[in-house]
Amino acid sequence: MSVSVFEWKQWKFEGISEGGIRTSISCPALDCMFDFGAVHPDRVNTMHLLLTHAHLDHSAGLPYFISQRSLQKLKPPKIFVPASTRETWKKIIDLYSELEGFSYQYELHGLEFGERQELKPGFYFKPLPSFHRVPSQGYTIYQSSKKLKAEYKNLSQKEIIHLKSEGVEPNGEFAEPLVSFSGDTKIEYVLENPDVQKSKILFMECTYYCDKRDTNRAREWGHTHLNEIAENHSAFQNEALVLIHASKRYSYREAKEWMQKKLPESLLQKTFLFHLGQNKK
Repeated sequence: MSVSVFEWKQWKFEGISEGGIRTSISCPALDCMFDFGAVHPDRVNTMHLLLTHAHLDHSAGLPYFISQRSLQKLKPPKIFVPASTRETWKKIIDLYSELEGFSYQYELHGLEFGERQELKPGFYFKPLPSFHRVPSQGYTIYQSSKKLKAEYKNLSQKEIIHLKSEGVEPNGEFAEPLVSFSGDTKIEYVLENPDVQKSKILFMECTYYCDKRDTNRAREWGHTHLNEIAENHSAFQNEALVLIHASKRYSYREAKEWMQKKLPESLLQKTFLFHLGQNKK
């Protein structure tokens, strides 16, 4: 399967995103994948699957993902879904297990907005509200580290060691949003989530680019129009904005032309189009 690649500094993302057809993007370094709307044999070794919502172009590969890991005797994957959809997903997965005639091994977690989940040492993620036609959530991955608390910054090394001997922890956790993934959503996903605005990398749904399909049409279907991104350009404080989920009506060239026409230069220079067959840094 042909995939797109996006690289930013030391971070590499691979996958595919076509509006209404299939979306699945993985980050090998973090052993996680956002959505699985495409059957992608090379990605079944990914441990963490973060599912934004149940529309089939984002979730159709889920039973395949679990089945393949079971057949290959890999560790049970950790699958995260909106809390309100967990029981329905369990029924679907267990029916596939019954049809295939062997027991699927998996962990299925229904998450509420803001619920923290550890990913790997130094990284964790939280689901944040997205705005679509069905229960949905985006995800933000945070990079965390231990740093000296502000009140202890003027102490000597000897004084810090003494504090530790007294049972006082002088270090606190410092975390910053590294990457956010929107899934399908209206523009409110950005406007109402400060950590999304501040993420170093933001994968943002943008389905419509042209004037023939206007903003009202996008909002009616729970999607984002390029016009809304342009109008709210100051909200995008990210180092890299990666647009995903473009409608199939646009070629890569057409979508790029609309971006160049509509986005202010300050936003355009850090905006990238994640489009099938185009590998862009």
